[in-house]
Amino acid sequence: MARTNVPVVQVTRTGVSALTAADTVPHTTDGAKFSNDGAVMLLIRNSGAGAHTVTVQTPRVEEGLAVAELSVGPMAAGDVWLVGPFPPETFNQQSGADLGYVYVDVVGGGVEVKFQAHRL
Repeated sequence: MARTNVPVVQVTRTGVSALTAADTVPHTTDGAKFSNDGAVMLLIRNSGAGAHTVTVQTPRVEEGLAVAELSVGPMAAGDVWLVGPFPPETFNQQSGADLGYVYVDVVGGGVEVKFQAHRL
């Protein structure tokens, strides 16, 4: 399977509504991804009845040691969080078809957590 692509919306001086922008539901097992240039923020919306935690992968290795993944949450039911930005050298995939993308996973899967990506 493939990760669900979260479209990146450019924030403008006149504003972008996070209420009317489309939410992206991640793939239940493969998660989501978004293109990242270092100026992207991720809006995470928990529309479920229970708490969820989101993991942002960090493929970076320093002196043979893996950089710990970023854990966001637990997010209570109804929470909306804004996280980022994501320095490309730490969070972007460094090779392959998803070069320049950030991988995001919902711990335990599920379709109750939705994403928006906004470039500042």
